[in-house]
Amino acid sequence: MRKALIAFGPLLMLASAALAQAGKPEWGTFGVDQASMDRSVHPGDDHWSYVNGNWAKNTEIPGDRGALSQVQRLNDVSAAQVREILEEMIAKRATLTGDDARMADYYATLMDQAAIDAAGAAPLLADLKPVRDAADRSALAAQLGRLSRDWQGTPPIGRMPRYFPSPFPTGIGQDSKDPGVYMAGFSQGGLGMPNRDYYLNSDAESAKTQDAYRAHVAKMLVLTGVPAAEAAARAAAVYAFERGIAEAQWTLADSRDADKTYNVWTLADLKAKAPGFDWAAYLGALGLDKRPNLIVAQPSAATGIAKLIGETPLPVLKDWTAVRLAKDRALALPSAFAKEEFAFSGGVLGGATESPARQSQAVELTAAALTDAVSKPYIDRHFPASTKKAMDELVKNVMAAMDRRLTNLSWMAPETKTKARAKLAAFNPMIGYPETWRSYEGLQVVKGDAYGNLKRAGRFDYDRQLARIDGPVDRKEWWMMPITANAYASFENNVIVFPAGYLRAPHFDPNADPAVNYGAIGYVIGHEISHHFDDQGSKFDPQGRLNRWWTDQDLARFNERKAKLVAQYDAYEPLPGLHIRGQQTLGENIADNAGLAIAYDAYQLSLGGKPAPVIDGFTGDQRFFMGRAQVNKVLFREAELRKQVVSGVHSPSKWRTWAVRNHDAWYQAFGVKPEHKLYLPPAERVKIWE
Repeated sequence: MRKALIAFGPLLMLASAALAQAGKPEWGTFGVDQASMDRSVHPGDDHWSYVNGNWAKNTEIPGDRGALSQVQRLNDVSAAQVREILEEMIAKRATLTGDDARMADYYATLMDQAAIDAAGAAPLLADLKPVRDAADRSALAAQLGRLSRDWQGTPPIGRMPRYFPSPFPTGIGQDSKDPGVYMAGFSQGGLGMPNRDYYLNSDAESAKTQDAYRAHVAKMLVLTGVPAAEAAARAAAVYAFERGIAEAQWTLADSRDADKTYNVWTLADLKAKAPGFDWAAYLGALGLDKRPNLIVAQPSAATGIAKLIGETPLPVLKDWTAVRLAKDRALALPSAFAKEEFAFSGGVLGGATESPARQSQAVELTAAALTDAVSKPYIDRHFPASTKKAMDELVKNVMAAMDRRLTNLSWMAPETKTKARAKLAAFNPMIGYPETWRSYEGLQVVKGDAYGNLKRAGRFDYDRQLARIDGPVDRKEWWMMPITANAYASFENNVIVFPAGYLRAPHFDPNADPAVNYGAIGYVIGHEISHHFDDQGSKFDPQGRLNRWWTDQDLARFNERKAKLVAQYDAYEPLPGLHIRGQQTLGENIADNAGLAIAYDAYQLSLGGKPAPVIDGFTGDQRFFMGRAQVNKVLFREAELRKQVVSGVHSPSKWRTWAVRNHDAWYQAFGVKPEHKLYLPPAERVKIWE
């Protein structure tokens, strides 16, 4: 049994000791790259530019991407290190067996562009033949189920979008109201552009993108064998079908709502409430037609999309499927497919001017297919035990700071605070890598068959999930690769997870000044902890169940604070006429603000009442807030920035950094006064967890 968080108090100084400098930081003299700073900007006018402005002025975004960020840089580092491991394995392939042989062959086959080109589109056309031969909508629904079972999923370390081959992305996960059991469910899908707004907006930029997408669909159809003379008209029909899907879909803000998206339907419900699509045929191909219940995330969207399928000519549905599959498997097809896919997804949508290196994409797909096999040697080689130990202690310190905040919270009822602290005490932080590694015994990897390998990897993982659907939930399962530069919170499992790939400078450097580490990775830890108490995470109880545990009065006070934060972010305008969507980004904005406050408390506690030293003229508090801004050192092309605002749940990086304006200590640290642009009067500073 875990000890109550109140027992974490004696650990506070341990975390500070673990972060004490033992060598030269990777960045600067104390962990901040001072050459990146623009000292002509006052932090009170733009804290992000003060810390990162010189870097922004002198940095070019690489041609193969729409943005340049520290997270992407760390993912690139991980990918390069994994590539080195894979290439070493290829060199000694004759001596390898098991998973080592599988990942060497998987990667080598993806890298053999000549062999892929020689095979031509034949593998894709063979997959499409039963789709194009489908006599009716029932037969097509069964084919969509078959293709969905072979879907590998989105590699979470890079820039490769994947396209689920059905308008209803279907999978197996935990039942939010009974997280000890698995349940199948589906959400809305079917779009080839990032979200519904790309279809429904009528401004000039949106119209330009819509035209480019229709042209892209036409080119993809030609690559799948459609006569060029027919392609434009058929692409227009596919686009019209997707626009109809967009009209039926929920907004991203509504799709975030854990209550609204929990809807249990039976197969009979699907047939009655969402006619037009043969659910029995589709779910039968997925092995789910005998399941008593499914979770339907967006019921009205399911109804509207199913009706649309029933009304859309069968040839259009077949063309839509062909485009979907061609886009999804482009890297395992002749180079013309990959070039066209990136020209739209990376170029039109992200502003990139050149395709990424093939090896980086091949690493992503290999890691997605054989995650644990790829990650284990990476961890052995690149993640020292000392880093994990320091992180374990730092997490405990930040959790103790959150517990103190909950204990002293003025607006929450005592009985609710007790439950909140119990939820925090039940947390299970997972650092670096999973406790046990998966085996891929049974996955057939055929050297020279890139397309088939992609399919078999998807089927292997889906069948693994299906086979355990009636068994106990693995609450220690990782949903993110250890090589990934990212972090996440799982409400159902009450965990916070920090992969090894994330734990590098500028996010975490054991040789950096503790203030910088608390402002960087400490903020991220606080961010993930606070997700469990944000507008959605707060709906889950200490056992991870979607179960209201707040009083009406608590909710009213919480909602009042949330509304102020929504209004604050709604006012930000990253591009002329394009404002951040405060409701859509609310969960992340809450976590950004709360995480910063929690991390600051943890840093102060770690000092044990002693003053922080001044380093290079900067106080401890200044270094803390500089460490926070350095994490969000990101540049965007306009197209990528637009995509982030329209379809993302995070505010763009500069405006995430501006969360400092809600924290009194930042004003004191930098002498921020009413004449500065980011100044907020004390009464307008949004404070949620205090």
